[in-house]
Amino acid sequence: MGGRTALGGVVALALVVTGCGPRRAGEGAGAGPEVALPKEVRCAADGSTLLLVPGGDFTMGPPGQEKRVTLKPFYIDRMEVTNAQYAKFLAEVQKQGDAAWRHPDQPSAKRGHVPALWSHPELGEAKANNPVVGVDWFDAFAYARWADKRLPTEAEWERAARGTDARPYPWGNAPPEQRFRYFANYMAAHLGADGFRFSAPVGSFPAGTSPCGCLDMAGNAAEWCADWFGPLPAGSRLVDPAGPPTGKARVTKGGGWNLDAESIRTYSRWPLEPERQLANVGFRCARSASLAPPAEPPAK
Repeated sequence: MGGRTALGGVVALALVVTGCGPRRAGEGAGAGPEVALPKEVRCAADGSTLLLVPGGDFTMGPPGQEKRVTLKPFYIDRMEVTNAQYAKFLAEVQKQGDAAWRHPDQPSAKRGHVPALWSHPELGEAKANNPVVGVDWFDAFAYARWADKRLPTEAEWERAARGTDARPYPWGNAPPEQRFRYFANYMAAHLGADGFRFSAPVGSFPAGTSPCGCLDMAGNAAEWCADWFGPLPAGSRLVDPAGPPTGKARVTKGGGWNLDAESIRTYSRWPLEPERQLANVGFRCARSASLAPPAEPPAK
């Protein structure tokens, strides 16, 4: 996949002192001195907070197909990209086009990045704090490049959702509804039992927080990943897997507001053609970790 894979130096990042915990530089990727990375970074382009996910090993895949995966440390958005954040991107596209951010394989006829449901009263721009949905993979890719971030790999997404103890849900082993307490916005809640008939404002289910502090990694909006969809590699131990080199569909993870409890498990995965725009599919972004944050731009 083309394009940048890390936050560039043009975006100001503010350091914060909470997050997933310390790690060793080079952990999961060879030896190195102990260097503390910022536990949170904040992206000036869209106002998002990204959380550090330490490098190391975790269990990936469904029961019976587990892989032991080693990842480098990375950052991932605490929450899904919202309609309000996406509106900032659309404003920039309107002013200057998308040539700087579009994927090389984006269809030539695709000139804009307006979501298919942008005018929907419950899923579109009117719901500023809800996750943007109705975006295709090329929309998500372009947004991530605009914000000097990238889409997470499937392995990164699953590590951020399930931690290192192979839990089936971000919050643990329990089902997403327990005595009328909901841990996620999903099909059983979508008729309004949790207060939301469609998607919910991001962060509405704090009880469903993942081990690294990410919200809404089960339900609300399924999320595009960078990888092409294909069988998980045959080996039982993998290092920084990035999916097949080519394919017809991209990976989506996390399930959406209208899917069942099985579909929102941390290891569930679904193929989706990159041109498709669905009412329950959005995304969050990631960035590769570095030993020092980029410098803030000079004051104007």
